[in-house]
Amino acid sequence: MNNLVGFSNKKKIILENYFNKNLHNSLIFSGLKGIGKKTFVFDVINEIFSRSVNKNQITHHLNLIKNHTHPNIRYIKKDYDVKLNKEKNIISIEQIRKLKTFINESSFDGFNKFIIIDSSDDLSISASNSLLKILEEPKNNTYIFLISHQFSSLLPTIRSRCLKFKFKNHNFDNFNLILTQKTNEINDEEIKFLFDLSNGSPGLALSLRDEKILELYNEILDTLVDNDPISINNLEFSNKVSHLSNDEFKIFLSILKFILINLNKLNHGINIFDQYLSNKISLLNDYASKISKNFIIKKLEYLINNENDLFIYNLDKKLFVLNFFAEIDN
Repeated sequence: MNNLVGFSNKKKIILENYFNKNLHNSLIFSGLKGIGKKTFVFDVINEIFSRSVNKNQITHHLNLIKNHTHPNIRYIKKDYDVKLNKEKNIISIEQIRKLKTFINESSFDGFNKFIIIDSSDDLSISASNSLLKILEEPKNNTYIFLISHQFSSLLPTIRSRCLKFKFKNHNFDNFNLILTQKTNEINDEEIKFLFDLSNGSPGLALSLRDEKILELYNEILDTLVDNDPISINNLEFSNKVSHLSNDEFKIFLSILKFILINLNKLNHGINIFDQYLSNKISLLNDYASKISKNFIIKKLEYLINNENDLFIYNLDKKLFVLNFFAEIDN
């Protein structure tokens, strides 16, 4: 189980209210993806069980929690599709319906029950409505923890029935501590660059590094200044990124938008370098003069108008990128 860094005040509030029997049965933990909301939730649950069970049983309970096999805990996330060999796009209504049986079952050793949905943004409409019915009839011995990366994506009726905790992005010191705990052979400049690109999200930063997507940064800059949309470089780059998984492709798009937004700021005379730590961000200054304001706006508009459809309808990634590089008339 990962060690919790930061958010100690929120943990204290939740634990005090829980042991004083004042904690709301349904809670939403929202904030940027990768900042540690899941780690926080399981750290809280570990603490609750550590204080509630006999000392000689603590290790057993914590191992069950770690392996997602504790009889009093249900951890819900998107199922894995064995046939397609990939994670499904949604949390289904069937997964939520199974929770009703769990809630109504007898509690193991009389302990309270916990449900973690990670993330609640992935709930289908029917699953959201099914969850709402559960939230409308709370059980005293059951706590539901909803993790959300995009709070506005949740149904207003779900939001209104939950106690809400907003998690801020990590400062550099905490970010640095988390990354140095989790990775080896990482230098200060790379940590600063990852901090800038991920907006202080250790989870996203680790994905950038582990999946080698970070290496795309310079290639994106080079393709943006290539005036020929069907050049060999752009064709090769489009083919390369088309093989990324959906999650990897979303990270690639986040880097692309980061670059475009900051190039746009530079072209409008805004000094961006005071807010970033990495020397590598200064590369953007060299490219800003080579890319027009109109070009950048068109590319950002293309992403805004087409990104959601790409994943909803499982469109061709290579064609998506080729269209991005092509001239856009509307």
